[in-house]
Amino acid sequence: MEIYETPLPGIGVRYEFTSESGDHVGVVVRRDGKRDVALYDRQDPDSCKGTMELSEGDSSKLAELLGGTNITARLESLRHMVEGLAIEWVTMPQSGGLTGRTIGDGHIRTVTSASVVAIIRHDSGIPGPGPEFALEAGDTVLVMGSDDAVGKARTILIG
Repeated sequence: MEIYETPLPGIGVRYEFTSESGDHVGVVVRRDGKRDVALYDRQDPDSCKGTMELSEGDSSKLAELLGGTNITARLESLRHMVEGLAIEWVTMPQSGGLTGRTIGDGHIRTVTSASVVAIIRHDSGIPGPGPEFALEAGDTVLVMGSDDAVGKARTILIG
């Protein structure tokens, strides 16, 4: 599934995806921590069938019910509190980049100043992986730093 991210200056970020059943869903993560969820009309993608506003607490509870963790909400909250902080989840490709290599092989922290904060592999979260940690295809890597540093780290990770 592809998730499309669109910055909304002064508002936050909009994420959109199409579910396996064909529904087009949008989520706006606002700077004030609230989330707006929209379900678009299948026949007219510019028209919403309905929207709902969720508080940070509502979002956390819904994520838990859907099988997520609180780490995402906490990181989003941190991003909104620290001006200029970028947080990105990078999915490792089948080959290329650092797939099959260690984090240290990429010299990410040294070259970019970004940090690899955590890895999600299958259903397990691995916080604070060291430079000896070997990345596998399909791993989701959490990278934090400035926008520029995170962009450079993403390039190193995926090639």
